[in-house]
Amino acid sequence: MGNRRLKKAVASYQARIRAHQAKIEAELARPSPRWELIRYWEKEIAAYQGRAARLLRRMGKE
Repeated sequence: MGNRRLKKAVASYQARIRAHQAKIEAELARPSPRWELIRYWEKEIAAYQGRAARLLRRMGKE
């Protein structure tokens, strides 16, 4: 995988992280948040962060 594809993948993971964080904020603003969704999104964020970190290491950025 070339650096261009790795950068694109990292950007995609970062966009997904931002989208999930926005979903969490919106859910917390509700009168009765659905905690199972929030936990799910938090797990997804952690997975995306791990994948992005591995790609960055592969590119020699971290």
